Amino acid sequence: MVALNHIALLVSNLETSKKFYKKTLELDVVFEQPISGEQFERVTGIDEFDVVFAVLSDKKSKVNIEIVEFKNGLMESPSLFNHIAFEVEDVDALYQKLVNNCIETISEPVTLSYPHPKINGKRFFYFYDPDGNIIEVFNKKEGLYSE
Repeated sequence: MVALNHIALLVSNLETSKKFYKKTLELDVVFEQPISGEQFERVTGIDEFDVVFAVLSDKKSKVNIEIVEFKNGLMESPSLFNHIAFEVEDVDALYQKLVNNCIETISEPVTLSYPHPKINGKRFFYFYDPDGNIIEVFNKKEGLYSE
């Protein structure tokens, strides 16, 4: 089973974007957290990965929007991080299926050991669709981004 979970957008200023989405679409911030470190560098393929991100929700939809600001100013190529994400039952089985079908992945699955309990234990990886769009898949996790 696969379920669309979120769409991630790279933004130049997190605070400005939060205000914009609140004012224009009435989206509320349901989770906000700075993230960085080797695990994120490995799974994304982005050196010096250091971001702050916020999860926005409209309370009616099960699909969230993640807005992500790189603290080091990385904005020259938004395609490095813009992606859609799906929640799956078995991350490792899907990874193996992609490898067996010669579909390019950015990394092997990574399990986060991170201090924040809402994302600790998340197992995920990224891969490319035929046009180079980035897709994230991750294990179902109770409480992910919940209030």
